[in-house]
Amino acid sequence: MFIAVPLDDINFSENLRKAKEKGADIVELRVDQFSNISLDYVKERLLEVQQEGLKTILTIRSPKEGGREVPNREELFENLAPLSDYTDIELASRGMIVKLHNIVKGAGKKLIISYHNFELTPANWVIREVLREGYRYGGIPKIAVKANSYEDVARLLCIARQVEGEKIVISMGNYGKISRLAGFIFGSIITYCSLEKSFAPGQIPLDEMIKLKKAFYG
Repeated sequence: MFIAVPLDDINFSENLRKAKEKGADIVELRVDQFSNISLDYVKERLLEVQQEGLKTILTIRSPKEGGREVPNREELFENLAPLSDYTDIELASRGMIVKLHNIVKGAGKKLIISYHNFELTPANWVIREVLREGYRYGGIPKIAVKANSYEDVARLLCIARQVEGEKIVISMGNYGKISRLAGFIFGSIITYCSLEKSFAPGQIPLDEMIKLKKAFYG
């Protein structure tokens, strides 16, 4: 089970050091939030993380799922996915998934295929289908959905537990905070924490998550 910290490029080196010192395992490079999206610049940041001994998730989130428009998105994916430990692409970006999967697989890395809903937790069959589609495309499915009740959290986690394979499941919002810690029990392999700022509703600060992980998982 890994703890990931999403970062933009504001005070990047300083925040990277903080993330490492506090105990993060992975840095998610939220390239869609970078001020500089040139290939060379993003590559330097990715390699900087790896030189510090942390794993990387390359994420260029689409505007439809909480990100921003990145004109050279495909160029970045093609050139940097072979270098990153994980690459995250939305299930909705179907036109790029197969090509990106082949690139990632050829480099011996891992692909995360993500689905986001910032308004609600969808019906059970939708959750199951998202997980299955992620596996069919050869990736690790990630589901991050808004919880409007504790029942929503329970539904998501219980369904995730019933489906075998690596996965990432997150209930967003105040109701969903518990999923960011308890998700590991239900088969989720990565949780995302905040450092200087939160990139999603309900993210727990890294300091707190490190303490909670130690208290509950030893």
